[in-house]
Amino acid sequence: MTLRGTQRSLRKAAEAAESRTALPSHEQRTALRALHALESKLALVAKSVRLLPAITARNAAQERARLQDELRRGQMPSPHFVYAQPRPCHANLRWLDHLRAEAAQLPAARLYLDKIEELELDVALLASLGDARNVRPLAARRFGTGEELVATHAGPVKLIEYAMRLLSGPRLQRREQRTLPASSERDGAPCLRGLIERVAHAAGLEVAVRVEPNLTAGAASGDRTVFLADRLFTPREAWRLAVHEVLGHLTAAENGGLQPLRLLEWGTAFSFADQEGVALSIEADFGVLDRARLRALAGRVLATRSMHAGAAFGETARALHREHNFSVVEAIAISERAYRGGGVARDAGYLRGYLRVREALAGGLTTLDELRMGRVGLDALPELRAL
Repeated sequence: MTLRGTQRSLRKAAEAAESRTALPSHEQRTALRALHALESKLALVAKSVRLLPAITARNAAQERARLQDELRRGQMPSPHFVYAQPRPCHANLRWLDHLRAEAAQLPAARLYLDKIEELELDVALLASLGDARNVRPLAARRFGTGEELVATHAGPVKLIEYAMRLLSGPRLQRREQRTLPASSERDGAPCLRGLIERVAHAAGLEVAVRVEPNLTAGAASGDRTVFLADRLFTPREAWRLAVHEVLGHLTAAENGGLQPLRLLEWGTAFSFADQEGVALSIEADFGVLDRARLRALAGRVLATRSMHAGAAFGETARALHREHNFSVVEAIAISERAYRGGGVARDAGYLRGYLRVREALAGGLTTLDELRMGRVGLDALPELRAL
C-alpha cells in the first residue's frame, strides 16, 4: 500500500458512504439527540481519563539510564520511578454508575454500557497508580495478562505461547544503526519529526510533533499530536513510526472527530488492542513489520505475563536480556512499559490486537477503512453498522 493508494481508498469509501446516506427519519433524529445527551454527560469523564500521561514517570529519562547501567554491569535493576499523584475517583465512579441506567434505555445500549465499564476501570487505575496490589488486578481486566486465547492460522492458542514461538527463532545477527534524531534545529535536515510531518501532509492531516524526554515508547499519539522520545532512531524505525502513528492512529482519531457520535472519537470500549492491531497491519502493508518488530511485541507479552506472575522488574529485564537476546536498552524499555504505574501493562494488547485484526481482514469480516472510521474495536462493528 502506498500513500497515494491509501488516500484513494479512503476517498472511495467516503464517496460510497455519502451515496448511501439518506435524510434521517424523525425517530432517528430523536434517538440521535438522546445519544448526544448521554455523551455530553459521559464527556465529563471520557475526556479526562488519559492513562498515558499519568503513567509516564517524571524521572523516566534519568532512571532509565541508571537501570540500563545496572543491567549492563550484571546487577539486578531496581526502579525508583516517580509518578503523578493518584486522582480521587469516588465522584467519577458515582457519576458513571448514575449514567448506567440512562444508557441502558438508549439505542446501541451495549456500546455505551461497555464504555462505562471501561471508564470505571480507567478511573480506578488512575486512583491507584503506584499501588501494585490494586493496579495489577485492574490492569489485568483492562488490558489482559498474556494468557488470552488468540486465533491463528493453526487454530486458537494462548497469546504467551504464540509470543514464545516468536522469541525462539534464531538470534538477530544485524542491527541497523540509529542515526536519525527525533527533531532537528536545521530546516530540511533528516529527522523523525520531518518524516511524520511529510506523511501527515500526504495523508491530508494536520499534526503537531513534540519531543518528550521521559516517553517510554519511541512515539505516541494524541488526537492531533505525535509525541516523540528524545533519542536517535534507525531509518527503518522512523518510517515505521510515521506509518503507525499517522496512517493508523491519527487517521482514526481524525475520522472519529468527524462522526456524529463522540464515542468514535473517544474510542469504543476495549478498542485499544484492535486499534494497535490496525496500525500494525498498516506497518505490514508497508513492509516494515519485520522479525525484529515482532520479537519486540512478543517481548512485551512476556514482560506482561512475568509482571502479573509476580516477578520483580529486575528479574524480567534480566530474562529478556540473558535468555531472549534483547539488548540492555530494549530489555529495560520493555520492562518499563510493563511495570509503569505499579503494573499498568497495556502492551500485550499490541500482538493480540494484530492477530485479531489480521484474522478479521483475512476472513473478509472487515476492512482497514472500516476500522479507521474512528477509534473502534472489532466487537463494536455489528452495532456500529446497525447505526
